[in-house]
Amino acid sequence: MRGILLLISLLSLVGCSHHGTVAAAPTPAVADVVIYNDAQASRYTRQQMDKLAPVISFRLSGDDVYDRARSIADQMLKTGLAVSFTIRTRGSEVELQPVYSDGEVMIHALKRADVRARLTAEQQRALSKAEGAVRDICARHRSEYDRALAMHDYLVLHGEYKDSLQDHDTANATAKLLNTGKGVCDSYTRAYRLMLCIAGIENRFVAGVANGDNHCWNLVRLDGAWVHVDCTYSDPKPDAQGRIYHTHFALPDFMIARDHEWNRSLYPPATSTALYYPYRRRAFDTMLDLVSWASRQKSTTSERCITAYVDELRIAGGDDSTARRLMEDAQEVMNEHVVAYYALEKHLPGVICVHVKD
Repeated sequence: MRGILLLISLLSLVGCSHHGTVAAAPTPAVADVVIYNDAQASRYTRQQMDKLAPVISFRLSGDDVYDRARSIADQMLKTGLAVSFTIRTRGSEVELQPVYSDGEVMIHALKRADVRARLTAEQQRALSKAEGAVRDICARHRSEYDRALAMHDYLVLHGEYKDSLQDHDTANATAKLLNTGKGVCDSYTRAYRLMLCIAGIENRFVAGVANGDNHCWNLVRLDGAWVHVDCTYSDPKPDAQGRIYHTHFALPDFMIARDHEWNRSLYPPATSTALYYPYRRRAFDTMLDLVSWASRQKSTTSERCITAYVDELRIAGGDDSTARRLMEDAQEVMNEHVVAYYALEKHLPGVICVHVKD
């Protein structure tokens, strides 16, 4: 007979907090639900978490019950539903006590009056802001793609990414970003997920690694296809007023995998390149075409930050010096220096970001 109590930290990262915790818990009552294997236990745990169950109890047959229970908890943390777990085992009995993220609680509050009534004042304020923003976005845009893009842009324009926050509370990361405009990566991911759910757009929370750091982002179903959206990577650091990157909007698996890693078995595959922002919205044959188009934007739109795909860059190899030379040549031909190059994604050949000068 073994009783086990532990505090688990699934992810502890610079610029992103996504934690799993196991802390002191009362001795569990005998579980009424008998589970015979780990897969059944995972399904049952997920079902209970989808109901915001405060305590989840079951039995596991066989040995190493604690280690297997911890593995189940770790897997559930990767779904983003909870930020931590208290776990206790005694013999074959397992008790999981999740701490749910405020974003997931607010998502449930959209359909459950009893949950909405229990929201804190900060959560109510954040949910009201999110609903108002989504209502305005949906009134201005008809397609799911345009709505998802507008929500992404809303968070980037109204948020300031921080590597860390002294008073960061992972369980309340969504409200923190929506109410104060400051957040780490899980703040952006959970706030975006909430806004997508308000709009009725299917999406998933993804936990993984980006450029060697623990990280999280979203999988979104648009036009029937799953795509990756990383709002954190869209927000320049340090914050730049009005500037948005779109290099990480609507990527397929193979493209985002160049700087992101995740357990693909836990998520649906994203295979389409047709929705990737630079391909769908800003595709040009040459840098001259891009500069010419951007020059016209100065007088016809307020858009100042452009993420584009230029086939000429892809053919040339997409290196920094080539991008600068091609940009300078194009501007010289036009004799109108209205575009300033400021970023080139080397791992995404042909993709470049430019800024239209005021």
